[in-house]
Amino acid sequence: MIKLLVNHSDLLKGLNCVATALPSRSSLPYLTNVLLETEGDTLRLSATDLDTTVITTIPASVTTSGSITLPGKKLHEIVRELPEEDVRFSGTGNRITISCGNGSFSLSGNSSEQFPSLPSRSGVEPAAIPVDVFSDAIRKTSYAVAKDDYRATLNGALLDISENGFEMVATDGHRLSCITMGSMSLNVNIHALVTQKALNLFAKLSSDGDVLIRYKGSQISFEFDDTMIISRTIDGEYPPYRKVIPNDNDCFLVTNRQDMISVLRRVKTMANPSTHQIKFSLEKDKVLVHSESADAGEAHEELSAEFSGSPFQIGFNGIFLMEILRNMSCERIVMKMKDSNTAVIINDEEESEGTDSYLALIMPVKLSKIIDE
Repeated sequence: MIKLLVNHSDLLKGLNCVATALPSRSSLPYLTNVLLETEGDTLRLSATDLDTTVITTIPASVTTSGSITLPGKKLHEIVRELPEEDVRFSGTGNRITISCGNGSFSLSGNSSEQFPSLPSRSGVEPAAIPVDVFSDAIRKTSYAVAKDDYRATLNGALLDISENGFEMVATDGHRLSCITMGSMSLNVNIHALVTQKALNLFAKLSSDGDVLIRYKGSQISFEFDDTMIISRTIDGEYPPYRKVIPNDNDCFLVTNRQDMISVLRRVKTMANPSTHQIKFSLEKDKVLVHSESADAGEAHEELSAEFSGSPFQIGFNGIFLMEILRNMSCERIVMKMKDSNTAVIINDEEESEGTDSYLALIMPVKLSKIIDE
């Protein structure tokens, strides 16, 4: 038996949180359920897909303690439509009545014993990092995480925390992003490959304050506010990414970041839809951006920029380049190049020398004959 009263906004916030962990579809019906458990004067909500678990607690007036699992999407749908009044849960066995205002809903659930055992927070000392710092690192790197790559280690981001600082790296073989904060010295060692889902959930659910990060074995957890995300990490060694970062690129293109995004967005409309190829023709203080498609036609636009180096042409996947630029936050960028075959480094033009830095890298693409001049 279970009987309790909760505030509607608290309940909706909690369900919004745990619903993110529900699998879109599963052959295991109990994974589509949300676990409700009373704990003193709180209600704990949990959901899992066995790889990633989200647990959150909300205040509640508990008359009768208990636990039950209810269909997650249906419960979420019901609560979203309820008026902003207190919500009452009551019931025995596997049937719960949800009452709010003049409405009443009877929902069939399952015993909490049928729910999978939830991972617990490891007892290791956590690393405390400001939520805004960690969220910014995720935004600037997670776009480069590979999507279902056969190399499992590329399907996550490398999180490296130690007394030497904080670093996060992601690459899909075409792009690489790396944020380093040497000024943030932490007396905790974490070297883990974190899944894209766990990173996205944190970025979506976190607000402010600090996040406590714990790592042990094959499990990492992120604890903030009244919420905890627990995720399995990816096994394996991350590739030696520093080896692909060139250190002798001596041709610099400097321009306004938003201006380049705007030019790319327009020129991309005429790019080959399968390759998204954009060509840069680089000359002193002049950059011509060009795309062409056999079916659609072609586009040319001059980008207002400063270029220092010998003239040459280089091709990029326009989608990849735009994604890098959109996830940066500076006003002006510098693209450090060498030739049409060497990886290009993208930095904030005003980034000062120091222990904190951000670097993005993109591999050029071979220019197809269709847009060769």
